[in-house]
Amino acid sequence: MSKSILVTKNNGVALITMSDAVTMNAVTDPVMLEDLIQAFKDIAQDDSVRVCVLTGVDRAFSSGGNVKDMLSREKMFAGEPLVLQEGYREGIHRLSKLMYSFEKPLIAAVNGAAVGAGFDLAMLCDLRIASDQARFGSTFVNLAIIPGDGGAWLLSKVVGAQRAAELVLTGRIIKADEALEMGLLLNVVAADALIDEAMLLAQSIACKSADSLRLAKRLLNSTDRLNFTDHLELCAANQAMLHHAPEHEAALKDFFKKR
Repeated sequence: MSKSILVTKNNGVALITMSDAVTMNAVTDPVMLEDLIQAFKDIAQDDSVRVCVLTGVDRAFSSGGNVKDMLSREKMFAGEPLVLQEGYREGIHRLSKLMYSFEKPLIAAVNGAAVGAGFDLAMLCDLRIASDQARFGSTFVNLAIIPGDGGAWLLSKVVGAQRAAELVLTGRIIKADEALEMGLLLNVVAADALIDEAMLLAQSIACKSADSLRLAKRLLNSTDRLNFTDHLELCAANQAMLHHAPEHEAALKDFFKKR
């Protein structure tokens, strides 16, 4: 892992910190992108981890694409259109797909600016808590490009079609309190309390059965591809399996013990 991505694990929770303050965590940097992808892959395979928290350092959660590289047409922005298209597919879209299909609950602890592709990173998380210093923006149109990493597809599901259109088409940056009001955020806290609050939320989830968490997240995501009847069939199959799981029996005994 590079110095730009730091991973710590404790009590079933993994904390990924994007720590390239120089670029404000520009996720299009090839090294940072590959290390972030590898961090998610490693956590996905680690049975000791049940919940993952993603955050940044200094003033930024993630500034998204490196605009200096865009101007100079370097790194992921180098090449003719067909080369760029393939670069997106084999580059940052691998991260988008990985985060979208990530089967462990994923919490964004947004410490600062989450703009452009950084905004999309936050949208790819299941839950979002922000510092009162955080700022959000689907700012692609301000650079005469479009949301390129899946955030626009997710945004309408979170805030509704009209509000999503307004944010994408104006490219305006919003403060944390407005993001909370429109449902983009679960909570806003003081900057020095952000990680503690995110960890408290993560621990409240991590204490649950790993199998039930994974299957519950699959059910939540199934609404994108299944009709209601097929969703219920998936519920029936998964529920029948979990009724015979040791964790379910232990939870029942604990329930009656507490009563």
